[in-house]
Amino acid sequence: MFAVQETREDRETRIVIRDRARTDTVRRAELHQLRSVLDEVTNGHQRVVDLAGDPGSGKTRLLTALAEEASARGFTVLRALADPAEQHLAGSLFVQILRGWIGLADRAGLRDELIALIRWIAESVDVPAGGCPTPDRLRALLEQHTCRGLLIVLDDVHAADPGSLALLDGLIRWPARAPLAMVVAHRPRQAPQGLRAALARGSQLGTTRRIELCRLDLARAAELLELPATDPRMRALHRDAHGNPLYLLALARVCPGRLSGRPEGSLADLRGLPPDAALPDRLARHLVTELAALGPRQRLVLAAASVLGTELDSSGVAAVAGTTEDEACRALDELRRLDLVRPLAGSPHGGFRHPLVRWLVYDDIDNCWRVDAHRRAIGVLTARGAPAERIAAHIERSTPGLDPRDAAVLTEAAGTALRTGDTDLAGHWLGAALTALRRQGPAADDGVARRLLAAADELAARTGSRRLLAEATARLGAGDRPDGSVAGRPPRKASAPARTTRPTRAARTTRAPAAAAPPAPGGPSLDLLTEREREIAELVGTGLRSREIADRLGVSARTVEVHIAHTYRKLGIGSRAALVRLVVEEHGRVS
Repeated sequence: MFAVQETREDRETRIVIRDRARTDTVRRAELHQLRSVLDEVTNGHQRVVDLAGDPGSGKTRLLTALAEEASARGFTVLRALADPAEQHLAGSLFVQILRGWIGLADRAGLRDELIALIRWIAESVDVPAGGCPTPDRLRALLEQHTCRGLLIVLDDVHAADPGSLALLDGLIRWPARAPLAMVVAHRPRQAPQGLRAALARGSQLGTTRRIELCRLDLARAAELLELPATDPRMRALHRDAHGNPLYLLALARVCPGRLSGRPEGSLADLRGLPPDAALPDRLARHLVTELAALGPRQRLVLAAASVLGTELDSSGVAAVAGTTEDEACRALDELRRLDLVRPLAGSPHGGFRHPLVRWLVYDDIDNCWRVDAHRRAIGVLTARGAPAERIAAHIERSTPGLDPRDAAVLTEAAGTALRTGDTDLAGHWLGAALTALRRQGPAADDGVARRLLAAADELAARTGSRRLLAEATARLGAGDRPDGSVAGRPPRKASAPARTTRPTRAARTTRAPAAAAPPAPGGPSLDLLTEREREIAELVGTGLRSREIADRLGVSARTVEVHIAHTYRKLGIGSRAALVRLVVEEHGRVS
């Protein structure tokens, strides 16, 4: 079972999950229906089950449980998995079945017949030319050598070659007179016309039974994670996973605490994912198999779509991809047929099948291309009058401050978040706006700086935390301008006599660090960092490289670099050497 343990990390409750046994499933009703098919074939009649479900809905786990049950009853169990790379091999799905049978055959005569049948299928006329293997010899062999019961499990049949579909169609139309149970598992949105037609004919003839794997309800989702259905995290996970078991497990592993209480749809723009999140291996393998079959044009358009995010249309995707609208339109249609992109309800636009699919595609993009693509997306959204908070997500991921307007958009997005009561998001956007202003240096707009300080002050008043306000005051303080002025305030007059004034609370706690001097007691401190950022900073201080730190912490090197970049921004430094010096000096002060 999935054992759930709760720990405290970065003040978030995380769910640690151990994998279930491969045959354990919460879909007990569906498994009962499959088991009943084994009972029905014992009277010598063939039964075909049409097992339909979205990716990650639990088809393979059900098939494994059924195979173990059939084996325990004395059935011969044969399994095959369709491979998109074998589209050119006629009958490859049934060739797998026959090869598996050879390994189980207890008579030399049966082995010879199986080998001869494999050769016959392999040497069949090329299917696109109009010919295909007929199922007569296959049916005759099944009837002759199936006496105690045979279970044939065909998985991912939506990816089967036309020859295999022709053989399947023949067995559905003219069933074998033998105790044969055959389960055809597929993804209905990706099923080709030939498979849909064969299964529809079987339904009309009464030779197939359909079992559809729907979304898990809240109770079964809670059982899968072994959490109470009343747990607030459970409702958020169930909502954002769309009731899909694979997505439920993935989200429970990477970001349960952040999803709790977040507004619906926050995961779609990757805001719901923590910076150190890593895609679980099982989900990554599941999705990589789908993406491996894409062509160059499909990959380019899918990458652009992952940058643009939601509400995908051909003109916007074309602009981000740097291709023509006609090419983008055709590629998006192909991606819809592959169920990587789906139509949005009540909208002419499309969206990813699930945000986790977008995450995998996005994470695999070349970083330099991705930054440029985000800048192109900013242009598209700005021209369309998109809200600041949507544009801000692209600015954040494309080096804030490259454009003089970045800080203004980020500050506006923070204001929107404050008005809606999302103080966490407001602080996030203000931090990015501060980075943008810092990068612009003396060219920073005074009006934007004033609005940023005002928003930081309001955030401090609402949350009681003055860390961001202190950081903003320090970074926008004296030294940013050649004349010694503070951003957003009039420059000091050179002739004015020096006055001794009582420093503000923010100025007493945080000061702008000198460029080369050791940090003063009021300068940048590791206390500004999160627990994970401080841990990585300490390891950097020991001289470890990013890859060595990643291996030690069990995360990716890219995750380590993200944390280091956040550390640079918070501490107002710009190099690894400066971070090492700061760590060493802070240790010296503690000693």
